[in-house]
Amino acid sequence: MEKAFNQMLTGRRGPVLISLPMDVQSESADIEIGKGKRRAESRTPGASDEIDRVVDLLLKAKRPVILAGGGVITSGASTELKELAEFVQAAVLTTMMGKSSFPEDQPLYAWHTGGKGTSCGNKISNSADVLVAAGCRFADLTTSSYRKGVSFSIPPTKLVHIDIDPGEIGKNYPVEVGIVGDVKAVMQQILEKLKEASKPLKRDTYVEEIRSLKEEWVQSMSELRESDKVPVTISRFLKELREFLPRDGVVLTSSGHSQAQILQEFPFYLPRTLITTGGFSTMGFTVPAALGVKLAAPERPVIGVLGDGDFLMTVQELATAVQNNIPVVFAILNNMGWLSIRDLQFDVFGKERGIGTEFFSKDGDLYSPDFTAMAHAFGAYGERIQKGEEVKPALERAFASGRPAVIEVLVNREHPYSGGKVAGWWDVPIPSYLTGSP
Repeated sequence: MEKAFNQMLTGRRGPVLISLPMDVQSESADIEIGKGKRRAESRTPGASDEIDRVVDLLLKAKRPVILAGGGVITSGASTELKELAEFVQAAVLTTMMGKSSFPEDQPLYAWHTGGKGTSCGNKISNSADVLVAAGCRFADLTTSSYRKGVSFSIPPTKLVHIDIDPGEIGKNYPVEVGIVGDVKAVMQQILEKLKEASKPLKRDTYVEEIRSLKEEWVQSMSELRESDKVPVTISRFLKELREFLPRDGVVLTSSGHSQAQILQEFPFYLPRTLITTGGFSTMGFTVPAALGVKLAAPERPVIGVLGDGDFLMTVQELATAVQNNIPVVFAILNNMGWLSIRDLQFDVFGKERGIGTEFFSKDGDLYSPDFTAMAHAFGAYGERIQKGEEVKPALERAFASGRPAVIEVLVNREHPYSGGKVAGWWDVPIPSYLTGSP
């Protein structure tokens, strides 16, 4: 078990499988846990000549961008990321797993690039002359399915890729400089060399462009965020939640519209205040994960934001929450279906082609379980809302209850008010008869 935990926490972190035959599992032994360390404590630095090349690129750059991935959070490199960005006046973008690694009210923050990204993020990443990718995989959603010129243009953009896993460097894009090392240690090296070579840089025109592009993105979302529609839009709910939640509050989400719109619209200010799934956007994650987060940080408010379909996959864990009195709040954005998929069907095939993605009874009426009654049945606090002005009072009551709590939020199902904005590209197989292609 010690070796398993050491392996899990060394290098590129990840799960470890232990396989034991039944006869070994049934044996007993006297042991002392935690006696002696079995893994290195030091951080892997980058090669000094590679650090020099990165410094030279950053000093000569006109439009530098830093793309912060989950490795920044894992490495605990948020302080170094902020200092480096401010020194060279680089725009900072974060991947889905890197979100919350950089304070999102800092002027250099430019939101996200990719298929679930933002218009400002895609413009800034695509026009970068130097891109420093730190602890990221260049996954499909970050790259707009690798469609050149949408999120990235590598080359001519010169890519500096820093990662603890050498297999990630150059895997998806050619690199100008590839550095195998711990992100925190490598950023410290880059900062030391920069301070030896130069004073902090000024890029006032570039910073103003970042501000302007972000403002355009925010304005494009205003119709959804300020809407008084009933049921409430997801965007309006997220706006109210952000205004209610303290800076150190923790938000969890799994998949669908809630995950995509939190990525696009919901700012975070401190590391690890967003816990979400990357890659496959695994449904059913939010409920059990939120219980674990609350146990790890009992003094902080924890809320899981998820869809009705997602919630139903692990609703039984409400029993665990009530049995152990784990006071997590869940906001179920109830749209009575798999509407992130339905809206994709609408966008690609037209509104007459939403198939198998909405919950109906045999009579053709919309169907939903009574989640409020369900919460009460488990012994949790529960209430249902559907208006924007009801969000903050409901959150106040749920957190004040001191119990596991469910807020069922009936959200708007009318396309396009049912979701957010599409800013990047995502490869979706489209039949040739719709495109006219052979």
